[in-house]
Amino acid sequence: MVKVSRRKRRPAQSGVQAIFSGRSERRGRAHAVAGMISTGTGACLWLWITIVASASSLLLTSLAALLSVQGSALLVYSRTIRKTQRLDNRRTFASYELEDEIEPSSSPVDSVCSRGGNSPKRNGNVSPFRIGKIFLVMILAGIMLTTVVGFGSVDLAPQHGTGSGNSGTGTKPSIGSVETIAPSFYAVSNIAEAIVSSNDSYPGVIGTRSDDFIIVQIAYSGGSGGNLPNISSVTDTQSSVYSSAASASVGEATNFWEQAWTGRASSTTNSTTITVSPDWPGCQTPCVTSIIITMTVSRYRGVAGVGSSTTTAPSTSSSSQSISITATQANSMLVELLSHGAYSNCGMDAPQPETGQTPRNCFTATTERTELFDHSVTNAQTYVESYAWAQIEVQRGIYLELKGTNSS
Repeated sequence: MVKVSRRKRRPAQSGVQAIFSGRSERRGRAHAVAGMISTGTGACLWLWITIVASASSLLLTSLAALLSVQGSALLVYSRTIRKTQRLDNRRTFASYELEDEIEPSSSPVDSVCSRGGNSPKRNGNVSPFRIGKIFLVMILAGIMLTTVVGFGSVDLAPQHGTGSGNSGTGTKPSIGSVETIAPSFYAVSNIAEAIVSSNDSYPGVIGTRSDDFIIVQIAYSGGSGGNLPNISSVTDTQSSVYSSAASASVGEATNFWEQAWTGRASSTTNSTTITVSPDWPGCQTPCVTSIIITMTVSRYRGVAGVGSSTTTAPSTSSSSQSISITATQANSMLVELLSHGAYSNCGMDAPQPETGQTPRNCFTATTERTELFDHSVTNAQTYVESYAWAQIEVQRGIYLELKGTNSS
């Protein structure tokens, strides 16, 4: 009888051998695709956070880290499946080829089955080790994510104080907090003194930049005997709306009045006419027939609005002035608008040195003299503003807090 060499029937795959074949291959590819998508999304998010500094938040940083770690873990898992599958296939195919070439002396089926039965066992010795590596990678990924989130919530920058004195002690804002930027002085314009008769108004021309915050300082006295009229409105050719910020006067019967009005420029131009209109119809009788008036217009940038304000209008003449004003916002600016009787010298009188006031303008007209000082403050607290002059004269003072804009 002739012996016929037959190819042995391959036994059904089971256990780990079945896991890493067919459906397992498709599952490994799905893990690889998901890993690449997750890793790519995390990388794009990291790039966006790097380019857009304002987007650097704890939530986005944590999400980017989570996507990156998750994608890396899926790629490692997919690579492990494919590597194990290739190793198992090589062993299985080698076993079948050896069976075809060698005719066993004993029961072939039993031999094949015995070798086939040993294959899962051998594969079982490899698979748990690689799966253990996967779990190790996942644990390390969790530790990495926890570390990233933990350090992202801690502000490692040192905290600096601003020193002693009226400036107070400042602290660095935490990540994600809103920071206030102090306003800045830009320009000032002095409008020549004029005598305005009853029922007339007082115009002045200035230049503006868009969104300039404008402070109109008005100082006037009586050109004849009688009561002074109040100011009814301040307008300009840009149709800007001005509002009364403060008024310093002992009363209508006194012969010296200072007022401050504020508005905002709507456009950039070299010629904007601001018109001051006295309330002639509402003037208490007997009313003056004319007033001697001057106007100083200052412009600031980065102003959100007016915070606190205070005025001083002593009934007697003196050579000094001192008031207290409480800032309502950190990183705001205090503006001092002073007016008093004019004398021949308009040299800026030095403020008290400890307050840090900056002299901006001094304008002497025939009857009035106006001065402008300002300085930024770092804390919302009470500040004492003091001035001294060389001569004794009538005085008025208006003190305004300009609030800064917020920046995240």
